[in-house]
Amino acid sequence: MDYIIYTFDSSNIAYLALDLVEKNSVRARLVPLLAEIDAGCGLCLRFEEKDREKVENIIEKSNLLYKERYRLIYKDRKPEVLSYDLS
Repeated sequence: MDYIIYTFDSSNIAYLALDLVEKNSVRARLVPLLAEIDAGCGLCLRFEEKDREKVENIIEKSNLLYKERYRLIYKDRKPEVLSYDLS
């Protein structure tokens, strides 16, 4: 299964993002950052790629500031981390 993760500069914003997406019926969790990712607070919001559009809309409407987005593609139980550029 593939995931999208959002990183944040503060854990408060990460928890707020989790609360907002869960209130909109998206299964998500806060997980520790992988070693390949350098971000501010050490937590990231992870959700299934199938919910990407819904989460993007929630984040945009809420004006939440995230730091970066990444795709996690799991191969043999080890994630491959890819930068996620939507342009």
